Amino acid sequence: MTFDQLEELFYSLKINASPSAFHGFLCGRLTCGAVAIDLLVEASTEWLALSEEQADAADSDFRDFYEASLSNLEDISFLFKPTLPDDELPLEERLIAVGEWCGNYISGLAEGLGESFELSDDGKEALNDLGAIGQISVDLESDDDGERDYTELVEYVRLAVQVIFTDLHPELDSELNEDSESNLTLH
Repeated sequence: MTFDQLEELFYSLKINASPSAFHGFLCGRLTCGAVAIDLLVEASTEWLALSEEQADAADSDFRDFYEASLSNLEDISFLFKPTLPDDELPLEERLIAVGEWCGNYISGLAEGLGESFELSDDGKEALNDLGAIGQISVDLESDDDGERDYTELVEYVRLAVQVIFTDLHPELDSELNEDSESNLTLH
């Protein structure tokens, strides 16, 4: 589900939330490990402050969105991308969405992890960077450098999430290494 599709769903159900913030929260929660889909529905219902009618109407779409988000996070070829607005929107709005995504990713991660977890030095740095990006302030003039910087920022967020996800799921990292080794022997 794209940003626009999620935004349209929110609009149709009168949900007052940012699709980027919601996806960030969801990805943070999913990064913590396997979560029963009913628990994700419950956490999302709380996070979005949905009425029972809204939750029922969105249930199928959200379940598909959760499954696709988890699949992208787990994919060893790093298909994961944060759900952000298209490039047609002004740079300032897109930067705000990146900040919302990162801040809510940290929130979802904190909710799912509790107090004890292990991250590599790279994972700790990535987590700190995502926290800093979540505090982004938008005082800029749009130019070509701003667009390039935005693209690099989104790519950094994408990779930082993968580092954290891999740290918390070492079994996936070993699958990647096994696949890399088998690819080396096949060629």
